[in-house]
Amino acid sequence: MSEQIIAIFANKYKRITKNHKTMKVLSVQQPWASLICAGIKDVENRTWKAAKVPGRILIHASSKKVTKNFFAGIPEHILSFINNEISFGNFPELDTLPTSAIVGYVTVTAFEEGNVNSIWSDGPGVIKWKLEDAWMFDEPILNVKGKLNLFDYDEIDENNLPPAHKVELEDIWLSESEDEVFIPCEKSAFEKIEAGDFKAIELFLTAYLVDVLCVEDEFKMKPFKAVTVYCGNKYIAFELADGSGIFNLPDPQDESKPYMIFYPDGSELAWMTAQFNFGKKLEEGEFDNACEETTIQESAKIQSPKAKEDENVLKFKVSKDVFKDIVSGEKTFFHKEITQKSLSTFFEVNENGTVKEINGVPQLRRYDAIQFINKDDSYTCQINNADVMYFDSEYGNYMLYTELEEDERIDYTECFMEYALGDKK
Repeated sequence: MSEQIIAIFANKYKRITKNHKTMKVLSVQQPWASLICAGIKDVENRTWKAAKVPGRILIHASSKKVTKNFFAGIPEHILSFINNEISFGNFPELDTLPTSAIVGYVTVTAFEEGNVNSIWSDGPGVIKWKLEDAWMFDEPILNVKGKLNLFDYDEIDENNLPPAHKVELEDIWLSESEDEVFIPCEKSAFEKIEAGDFKAIELFLTAYLVDVLCVEDEFKMKPFKAVTVYCGNKYIAFELADGSGIFNLPDPQDESKPYMIFYPDGSELAWMTAQFNFGKKLEEGEFDNACEETTIQESAKIQSPKAKEDENVLKFKVSKDVFKDIVSGEKTFFHKEITQKSLSTFFEVNENGTVKEINGVPQLRRYDAIQFINKDDSYTCQINNADVMYFDSEYGNYMLYTELEEDERIDYTECFMEYALGDKK
């Protein structure tokens, strides 16, 4: 081979390797590896930290399988959270999780040694790796051996990652009148509810569910009249039967006393569950396909929460009363709380998941219309105006985000969107 040909190949190889960006990998045991890539676990606890914050890294599931007695060895508040995510259909059964595999990637944004506001934080004495923007590979990369610390994996180019998806996490939500609770349900349990084999659904009362399900300052269930369980598009609505409520789990050593949970911050609280007993079946059917919500078990890809990229229409499921008021024209404004999971629904976002701003002004996603869906009915209208609202504690009322002082900043997840509704489309 001539020196000229060798030089051509050498230059071509240099160009290829220059564009190839090898990724760092962190090996984590299951189920923590998949919990991270599902966007559920947002802190990884380590006794060490890298020389610098690594940014986007691959997550490797080590060879150790989840044992049958796994739940016996973890704190009760973590057990509660994972069990609820499985019940909601957000996470598969633990014995199905892949091992010795790269399962996805996540962005490490910081190392923290102090307190971190996350249930996944182990408290003092460990370094918390803060995680954002999690993605699950459509197919795990199998037969990969893990290593200690961060290690390189040359087979994946950060500029050309394998197909991956964000897992859309279902959660409990309430009707606007708060008299009906909607509970996502994994497929096998939903089928048993359909068949009449399950007469109730029980969830662990996590800190988040206390805020959603309990009356203020009391561990007492709100006066719900109905409960709707749903899986994907399918739903079944029941009257809420007697015997539903919030209950303490008994201490196995003395069943006359509540089982107490001890948290990393030193606090303690009774271990409780929320039980929803099914009464008379009110109705069953399917939600509009346009607002179909899917689960991790079906490896669904997010188009974007509640709105597809190929449509400029924002879509929400609403209660019967709200739907009626919107269709009749009695309700001319619609408000929706902004959460961390819905940021990309309402705003243009950066690669790291933060809201895009120009001169401090958040960049809203632009929609031509908004569609409201209740069971089999839908109604679409124009959007006349959209604003971000926040609560001003000084004046005790809600104000436009644009009315903030120039140097004032506020967390967008403490705000809500206000849409002025226009003519029917």
